[in-house]
Amino acid sequence: MRKIVVAAILFACTFALLVPRAASASTTVSVSYFHDTLAPYGRWVVVARYGEVWVPAGVSRGWDPYWDGEWLWTDYGWTWASHDPWGDIPYHYGTWAWVDPYGWVWVPGTIWAPAWVTWAWTDSYIGWAPVPVTFVISSSGYVGSPVVVAATRYVFVPATQFVGVNVSTVRVAESRNTTILPQAQKATRFAVSGGIVRATANPPLDFVQRVSRKRVERSGTGRLKAPPTTLATARVSGKRFGIVAPASERTTRAGSPRDIERSRPSAAAQRSKAQAPAKQKKASAPAGRVKAQAPTEKKRARAPAPSRRPAAVSQPRKTIRGGSAAKAPREKGVARSSSRSDYRPAPAPPRREAAPRPAAPPQVSRPEPQGKPPAASPGQGQANKPKPQSGHAGHPQKKKEKGRG
Repeated sequence: MRKIVVAAILFACTFALLVPRAASASTTVSVSYFHDTLAPYGRWVVVARYGEVWVPAGVSRGWDPYWDGEWLWTDYGWTWASHDPWGDIPYHYGTWAWVDPYGWVWVPGTIWAPAWVTWAWTDSYIGWAPVPVTFVISSSGYVGSPVVVAATRYVFVPATQFVGVNVSTVRVAESRNTTILPQAQKATRFAVSGGIVRATANPPLDFVQRVSRKRVERSGTGRLKAPPTTLATARVSGKRFGIVAPASERTTRAGSPRDIERSRPSAAAQRSKAQAPAKQKKASAPAGRVKAQAPTEKKRARAPAPSRRPAAVSQPRKTIRGGSAAKAPREKGVARSSSRSDYRPAPAPPRREAAPRPAAPPQVSRPEPQGKPPAASPGQGQANKPKPQSGHAGHPQKKKEKGRG
């Protein structure tokens, strides 16, 4: 009897070890927890299309999601076991998207899955790619039409090397994806059992064993760094929900020491931004010309009108040997008009012509004794002597008229 009891206890313990562990309700699943955990391995940035995302650091050239690691067959279907030091979160929660200029970025989510990928396979190749950010499942899973993304987003490996090897060492050249994808069978299937999302028949286990010529052993979840969690832990509600957390949960927390950046605008936004100044410049060109002409017209409008005073009319001045200039006399009886058109300047006084001077008699040069200066002739001295004149040209005329009277 004691042997039977001991055997029953051993059987119960063995069965408990074989049964996969249920998701712990106390497991912490939140975007804030993901922020702190992934911060040492990359940076958080904000892009216009997806909001706050995570960019891994230190990845090799040609790196892609679900590239450095291997596939395991578990109770949850094909499960990705990453070799990246940070791979316990981004390959089981949320999904990946390509964003210029960062490349692959991870968009956080709180729903666990063995791997959020869509599949494509032939008898020679097996490939997969991350599901898009818009992917939505229901409380029972996803059984709709297969999700197909761009050929460059897929990772293909030879079917004979699908299991048991590191994918990064056997990946097919990306240039061959456009040839393989059109001929491949495609599938995207997920089921929900016990509140946990599972991958079903993607691709079928029998097909993989046949084309790879290998027996695939079932693996436990002990190799996974992130154990499965339930939908209840993800705190989702409703019949349909996206695998990416709502934007309200992906907002940046105040005071968090993360590197938040703004992504570069798209090519269309750059073109529209480049054309905006040109349009504005064209629209403002006439205004600029009017503005340039405004000071000229303003200057013309405010130009001072010509003075009505006779002084504005320039009169010739006589220069008298003595250094003083004589002003033109103002005639009496000339009325000043208030209108510019009626104004007539006073006529200038007649200019008195000087009488012609008599010609000097010819001089005969005589030899003079040396040492004495030549004597000036009487006619020559009178001709060179300046004639005295009065200080004003009009005064002699007045004296002459007074003598006549």
